[in-house]
Amino acid sequence: MKHVKRCGFWAALLATGLAVAPGAVVRAQDDLGGAKTLYVNASYEEALTVLDKQSATAGTSGPKAAEIQHYRALCFIALGRTADADQAIAASVSADPFTVPDTSELAPRVASVFSAARARLIPEVARTALADGRQLMQKGDAAAANRRFEAVTKLLSEPGLVGRADLSDLTLAAAAFAELTKAQLAAAAAAAAAAAAPAPQPAPEVTAAATPAAATPSSTAVPPAPAARTPSAPPTTRGASGTQPVPASRSDVVSTPRPVTARPGFVPAAAVSQVVPPWQPGTGVVGQIGFTGAVRLTIDASGKVTNAVMDPSVYPPYDRLVLAAAREWIYRPATQDGQPVVSERRVEIVLRPR
Repeated sequence: MKHVKRCGFWAALLATGLAVAPGAVVRAQDDLGGAKTLYVNASYEEALTVLDKQSATAGTSGPKAAEIQHYRALCFIALGRTADADQAIAASVSADPFTVPDTSELAPRVASVFSAARARLIPEVARTALADGRQLMQKGDAAAANRRFEAVTKLLSEPGLVGRADLSDLTLAAAAFAELTKAQLAAAAAAAAAAAAPAPQPAPEVTAAATPAAATPSSTAVPPAPAARTPSAPPTTRGASGTQPVPASRSDVVSTPRPVTARPGFVPAAAVSQVVPPWQPGTGVVGQIGFTGAVRLTIDASGKVTNAVMDPSVYPPYDRLVLAAAREWIYRPATQDGQPVVSERRVEIVLRPR
């Protein structure tokens, strides 16, 4: 969206077109290029007439619709119709928030109108995109969710928005969910690759004594069945960078069953996917402090987390990320005498100072 300061070039170009093909210029003024020419030549009302026709056929979304609304806003500003200009800018942002108008050749007053409007409108667009991403993540579409979260981080990195204190939690949440979905995609790819590989020969099964209980089955647990052999060791928790006990930058997670009186035949839930959000405290005072806490989980008989509570809090802004991530964690359910049961688990989290 380049705006030429000197109208002489456009006037000369228009005159050339009239000399060569008068009908061609009339048709040109029916498209966006013609509207730009009218705007540069200060024919704002005529430009709006052309732009309104273009708007009716361009729809309400996409880069072209955003550009049409951008030029409508320019015409309204030139005519002193501030309220109409504000609506046009809002329509432009709604049509395509990633089409950032080039304001380098605009008068400072006009450029400031656009900058202020985007600074006011983009945060709400980002919040909506973050909510959409979370819904997609809950539906199991990690790829689409990741695109939403990456879009949010891009929007919030615009000049005028980056570093704003009121958007810090939103920025942190978008970055954390982007990392979480990226890890989910990597885990899914690894699982697919493992499934395609030749299956290893099974090792001889060893019968062992029942492990002492480390978590309490819920009162809704399935009634115990005849004693069964103890299953193999639980899988290692998957982190953001692979199979290791530290799944997030500068943070440790220790997943422990809730300690209770031993119950023969009980095997606690084992983590299958337990990705902790990355800890990104910035360079301020918070980044120089360490925090510890834990999240207490209720895991149903299918291995899904049905409830998550901080016990105790780690750090309030980070707690929200942990609780959101915890509801996406997946476990191999606890068993009582070989039957899946509801159980509780406490995941300890340590945030290390920078």
